[in-house]
Order: sequence, then C-alpha cells, then structure tokens
Amino acid sequence: MLFTTLMNQVSTGTSAEIICSKDIFNLDNVAFIDGTQIEYDNNTLYFGYASFLKKNTADPNLPSQCVLVWDIDGLDPFPEKNTAAAPLWTGNTSLALVDAKELFQVFNTAKALLDESHGRGFYGEMMDCAAHSRSMEPVINLAAAKLGNSLILLDADFKILAHSTIFTIDDPLWAENIRLGYCTYEFVSAVQEIEAVKNAARTSDPVVVTCYASPLRKLSSKIFIRGNFAGIVLMLEKETPITSMHLQLLPVISSAAGDAISRYAPYLVPGNTIYQKLLYDLLIGAPPEEIAPAIAELQFSMHLCALSIQQSRYLGQKHLKEDVARQLVRIQPDTRFTFHENGIAAVVPLADAPGLSSEMTEALEDLAAKEYLRIGVSNLFFRVENFAARYAQAFRALELASKLCPEERVSFYSDYAFYDLLDSTRERERLGLYCHPALGLLSRYDHAAGTDLYHTLEIYLACNCSIKEAAQSLYIHRNSLTYRLECIRNLTHVELNNSNVRFLLEISYRIDHFIRRDS
Repeated sequence: MLFTTLMNQVSTGTSAEIICSKDIFNLDNVAFIDGTQIEYDNNTLYFGYASFLKKNTADPNLPSQCVLVWDIDGLDPFPEKNTAAAPLWTGNTSLALVDAKELFQVFNTAKALLDESHGRGFYGEMMDCAAHSRSMEPVINLAAAKLGNSLILLDADFKILAHSTIFTIDDPLWAENIRLGYCTYEFVSAVQEIEAVKNAARTSDPVVVTCYASPLRKLSSKIFIRGNFAGIVLMLEKETPITSMHLQLLPVISSAAGDAISRYAPYLVPGNTIYQKLLYDLLIGAPPEEIAPAIAELQFSMHLCALSIQQSRYLGQKHLKEDVARQLVRIQPDTRFTFHENGIAAVVPLADAPGLSSEMTEALEDLAAKEYLRIGVSNLFFRVENFAARYAQAFRALELASKLCPEERVSFYSDYAFYDLLDSTRERERLGLYCHPALGLLSRYDHAAGTDLYHTLEIYLACNCSIKEAAQSLYIHRNSLTYRLECIRNLTHVELNNSNVRFLLEISYRIDHFIRRDS
C-alpha cells in the first residue's frame, strides 16, 4: 500500500495531516521510532516524536515514510514559515503530522489497515496464480516464498496434495511422507494425539505443533471448503523462525488454498465414500480392530482382485481422478477404489470366478491404451482385509513389467511372482549360479559357431516340447528343429524327456532373462 492511500484512510476523524507525499516505496510494515535507529527501512512506516530522530534537530535524519508528533521547539515544520532551517520533506520523504494524544490510535489504525491489505492482497495474488496454473504446486511455492519456509498441503486423510520445492525439505519424517505421497496410519494416529492438535478449534487459526519424531516446529492452519474441513496447510520452521507475520498470513494461505482447490482443482479432494475411506485406511496400515466395524457394514464379492493403475504418460491428477476413475466404474460397476501413490488402487469383484474374465482383461487393455495407463493385477484373494497386500502385488507387477516387458499395458502378478522372488534376493550376483549349466554351454557354442541353439531350446520348452508349435514359432522346418534338438542333446547331455530337467531349464531361462534385463 502507498503512503498517500494509507494516510487518507487513517486521517479520517483524526488530526493526522499529510505534509508531503512522494509514494516511491510500497508500505509493508509499521514501527515506532525509539531514538536508537541509525538506518530506516524504506518499506516501513515509522511513528514517533520528531525529537527522537537525531540530536541535531537542525538536520534530523528522517525516515523515507513517517508520521510524527512535532515536539521540536523553535523549528517550524512548514517551509513557508521557516526559512532558517532546511525543509524536512526534501528528497524522497513522505511525512505526516499528528497530535501527541492520537499517536497510538493512528498507529493501531494504520497497522490494522496494512495487515488487512497484506492479507487481502496476497489472497488475490494466490488466486491469480491458481487461475493461471490450474494446479496447486505453483500456488504453494508462491506462499512458501512469501513465508520464507517450506509448505506442505495435505487433505483431510493426510495425503500429500502438493509441497513447495523452493527450499529443500530434508526433515527425515516429512521427506519420507512426501516420497510416499501419504502419511502412515501410525503417524496420523500419533499426530491426532498431540495436545495442540486435539484442542485446536474448528477454525483456520494457526497452531504451533511439535513432536518427538521431527526436529522442526510446524505451524498448521486448517483448510475449509464450503464449511467442511478439507485439509491442512503445514509450514516447517527451518529457513525462517516463526513470527507474527507467519501467524497472520497462514490463515490467508489456507483460505486461498481451499478456494483455489474448490474452483480450479476439485479433483484433489474428491468426496470420500465409506468404501474409499476403508480401502485407504487399509493401504496406510490401519490395525484390524479399527477397520472391523466398517468391514462388517460393507458388502464385497466372494472373490476379489486388486488393481494398481498408473499413468504411462502424465496427463495430470485431474485426468486420473475424474476421467479414468469414471471409465473404470463403467467397465465394472461394483469396482471400489481410492487414490494412492499417484495412481488408483482398486478392488474388483470377481463373483465366483478364479480371476479376471477375458472380457474384463480386454476392457482394461483397451482403457490402458486409450488413456495412457499401465495396470497391474494381483492374485485372487477372498477377504478385503488382505487388500493392502494384494495391492502391493499389483504394484510390483507394474514395477517388474517395466523392466522385463516395458510395452505391456496390463500385467498380472501371477506372471511375475517368480521374478519378484528373484528380485528379493540380496546377493544378485549369485543368481547366475542357480542356472542349469546347459544354458552356458549353448550360449558359448552359439557365439563361436554362429548358431541359435540357446534360443531354440527356450522356445521348444515354452511350447511344451511340441515340435510342431516350436517349429512354427521359430519359422523353421520340423526336420531343422529335430536336428537342432539333437545337437543340443549332444552338447549338453540333457534329458529333455525328464520333467524335472525341463523344469530346471525353464527356471534357468527365467533367471537368465531377469539377470540380463536387470543389469
């Protein structure tokens, strides 16, 4: 706010009078002159007695912007009446005079107007940013820059909606929460037991929070959307100590965050159904006794499978939470889902079937192709209490498929369970020791002789030792395949009629395939 604008409002009903106004510097603070200041801040409006400015009253050191009680005897502040002294308002000075008895009243009025202007002005700045970006990350970074500290935006379930990036968040606890994208049930339960949190009013008034698990103090302010509690803005005290400025601005930021989400990013806080709440609590580790009542009230199919749906091309959370979720329910109306790890975690009813039908699989393939998705499918399970473990299977299927079959859109954990076992091995370099020696012999022979026996045996085993199918897959004549198999027997001395030998060879190919892709 400019000096003239502020003083015109302050002077109403008081003796305050503007003597000179330059309006060069914007005002963002107020302070009293205490007689000790040597330098003054150009963006601060100073209040006090003129005699406190400097001992040499003939040449006082005047702030750029000030409101003074004139108490210097023998020196008239008006230049046309005082030719002996240099005018006080030369240069870039903005000056107003006030009666001594009204000094504190004018100070308090100016401070209130300036604080209100700050809040309203920054709210508008945040809303402009939200309207331009249509996302919360730039808005949170803008607020973090204003506060001089990192900010984290959470929904009512303590999911991380956005966080600032202009300062490094290296607090171990919150760095891990941000990495996960959510806070664990244990963490949420511990936070809710903190006295400052339990006793917090149902308002946006800021609350200072401390806990043993994190070295930083936090300042939090609740977010409300249409009167309903929707989340929290959390400031980490690191770069800048908590001050009255933070206490004043954080409610403005939480108000702007709620309005920005409501107008421009409603997908961030979709209405939680009782099913979504249950699935999310299961994923973040809610204990059985806490979720048992909810499970008892809900209906689930006899047979279930879990899906992990992730974007293969980032089209934003709005696309995932609105478009993809809607189409998923259209494919299978009784599908229940929540949002987790930047994707969709779903439980699909299978009635009494042992797995996804071919029609459902085809529909998921189609959805993944059209909407740039990758979908992981868990093994069959029977109780919704096991959803978290089965979702982990679906997620692992996606991770392993990205290494082994990167073009695959729908990946079944049953196809990758053995690779998951291999991946859990601590001593990766030892995996090759478990391969059948025949593979090494064939690989070296092919390299020396220019043949293709290693691949021939792999295809033959994959075709269940069918000469006809293997020959077709290799695009060679059956007699050529028979000749190659004879060469393989002569080189390796393996008994391909022995089921145990075939099993060991098939496992060896899987291990070798995994090692090659993992290296």
